[in-house]
Amino acid sequence: MKIPYLALLFVSCSVQAQYNGPESVEHDAEGQRYFVSNTGNSSISQRAYDGTVTPFATNLPGAPYGIELMGDTLFACMGGSIRGYSTLDAVEVFNLNLGGSFLNGITTDGEFLYATDFSAKKIFKVNVDQLTYTTLVSNTGNTPNGIVWDPSMERLWVAFWGGGAKIKSYDRNTGIELSNYTTNLSNIDGITLDCQGRIIVASWSPAQLTRFESSFIEAPFVLLSTGLSNPADLDYDSVNDRVCVPNSGSNTVVLPEVLDCTTAVNELTGYTSFMMWPNPTTGLLKPELHLTEPVSFLVYNIRGTLVASGTLSPNGLLDISDLAPGTYLVEVPLLRRSAKVVRY
Repeated sequence: MKIPYLALLFVSCSVQAQYNGPESVEHDAEGQRYFVSNTGNSSISQRAYDGTVTPFATNLPGAPYGIELMGDTLFACMGGSIRGYSTLDAVEVFNLNLGGSFLNGITTDGEFLYATDFSAKKIFKVNVDQLTYTTLVSNTGNTPNGIVWDPSMERLWVAFWGGGAKIKSYDRNTGIELSNYTTNLSNIDGITLDCQGRIIVASWSPAQLTRFESSFIEAPFVLLSTGLSNPADLDYDSVNDRVCVPNSGSNTVVLPEVLDCTTAVNELTGYTSFMMWPNPTTGLLKPELHLTEPVSFLVYNIRGTLVASGTLSPNGLLDISDLAPGTYLVEVPLLRRSAKVVRY
């Protein structure tokens, strides 16, 4: 493995005993905090940007494993069920029994939740609004652990437990396996994507963070190999460009910064520009693309972080009103077109 220097910079570290078997970290940009699930005492903590750790939800009915934000609800894998808690007051607002054996990893595409069943080797798809679920993948073959949604490639990435641990990807609609890569790592627990859509995984043996390109053509990079003890379910803080890492073996949480994610966004090589108006805008944009069918779009901020994605319909509008004021790059990969827009 090739090891780059200064790939990550530690910017924060927790004090031991503030957490109890931390399993998953979830960044809450709106609340300027990090949620941490504690399997040791069936609770969820919240860590403010300034490092202050306070309880969020205590005396839960089971040990929370993977956690995921969707809107104003924090969802948690708990036994064979998924429960949801209001981010405002930690009141339980969602409870669905999936009949799972050991739900572990969880992610969302903004509409559905997707959860891995560690013991049953399944992946479930949950419709939150209808309080229903389906089995997306009935047999993953290997033991699935962490899972993350990739908006740019429109697929689910899943990290696997065991020796010669695999990283696989699946179609979110059909459950079809799209790719299968065998690493030289053992027991991968967490998986996330950085600002450029590169895959970062946390392994127990060796205890390290490793980064892969989605094509897996280039050699993997060891991002971090110190200060880790059974690193578990990861998240990526796109506001501060940090990997959120719970150390389940040492009751700590570390937030190393990804140094090469702080570059300004530029026009993409090989892409041609197109107009969107009005520009600057308060939110709604009309693209001059003359579409005949829907196409996917991606929106990056000035640091190159993916901040939004979706589908453009013919004669439709793009709404960026939820984004903070600033300069953004709108990319339409299928057409290899891009446009810079200003939200004020």
